[in-house]
Amino acid sequence: MIMPILPMFITALGGTGVVVGLIGGLRDSLSSILKVVFGYWSDKTGKRKVFVSSGYIVSAVFKFMLSLSMTWQHVLAFASLERIGKGLRTAPRDAIIADAMPKQRGRGFGIHRLLDTSGAIIGSILVFILFWSLGFDFKTIILVAAVFSLVSLFP
Repeated sequence: MIMPILPMFITALGGTGVVVGLIGGLRDSLSSILKVVFGYWSDKTGKRKVFVSSGYIVSAVFKFMLSLSMTWQHVLAFASLERIGKGLRTAPRDAIIADAMPKQRGRGFGIHRLLDTSGAIIGSILVFILFWSLGFDFKTIILVAAVFSLVSLFP
């Protein structure tokens, strides 16, 4: 829900196109580097569920913080920190999926991607409704996304 409005939120807070690109690049780079680090660490410790749950918690917390941003510099910090959660959880989560379906890994990852992409599509539609139809501002939409993120942690 955050990605469709993040560039507009950054520009509303005074960021330029260069700043939007900087934030996007930093988020992706940080997440990618940390996937390797935390994937290795989770293999060494064998505590994959701890990494996965911690990653989702970190992401949820910094989504809340992102909704409090007053400047594009806040967005830079909080959006980057939120991606630490993705770096923390991704490789261990993928290892859990692979271990859970050793003879059907392709199916397991296919189901995972289907659900992930479906959530992204539904989230984008929800953002459209909240922003264009109901007139929610960027911070409120990000707060709604943070609440969804937090609620999804509970079974």
